[in-house]
Amino acid sequence: MKKLSTVLLLGILSLLLVTSCGDNSNSSENEVDDSTQVAKRQMGSDSSGIAIAYYLQDSIATQFDFYREIDSMLKSKEISFQKELESKIRSYRQYEQDIQKRMDAGEITGYELEDIQNAAMQKQQAIQQFEQQRGGELQQESLQYQTALMNKISEAGREFSEMKGIDILYFYQKGGQITYISDSFDVTDDFIKFLNKREEQLRTGFDEEVESIEDKDINKGLGK
Repeated sequence: MKKLSTVLLLGILSLLLVTSCGDNSNSSENEVDDSTQVAKRQMGSDSSGIAIAYYLQDSIATQFDFYREIDSMLKSKEISFQKELESKIRSYRQYEQDIQKRMDAGEITGYELEDIQNAAMQKQQAIQQFEQQRGGELQQESLQYQTALMNKISEAGREFSEMKGIDILYFYQKGGQITYISDSFDVTDDFIKFLNKREEQLRTGFDEEVESIEDKDINKGLGK
């Protein structure tokens, strides 16, 4: 089975388009300085200036506390699934070895062989069914949590951009759609501080968001 994604799929958001506005909060080492606005830049001789910024995708995964908590939870479930699957496979291999020993010792008659072969096939099918069903459930659950988390980050990105006067906020990763962007556009540190400062706010309604995504997926599967 393919490995479940352990790095949450921030690629669900290609970019966040936002409008500018203002907000007030006290600045400190762990808080966002909302008094500093992102400078607007001319995009052409006939265009008005716009404020563009970006944050590093990998930094969200390693420094946003809520993200790391969700990622850790999904990894724990994946590890538990892999251990259970490996245990079932080991048990089946031991069963095969025991049968082979009995056959070598002449303890299995021709009448028993067909029943043994059928039992072995059933055990194989049970392992395959567990791998496909439980593995599929974990993949679906992971996608639901990822989508709900991306929705929360999207909401926070809009609020952050309005506070900082940002018109367009991208996420950036090497090998992504953006070939190059100057470090002067980087607001990663401020955005992560903003996310962690509002962690409790982002947690509000998160479980309901996950459940609503599940309901939508079920209805989509039913063709509703």
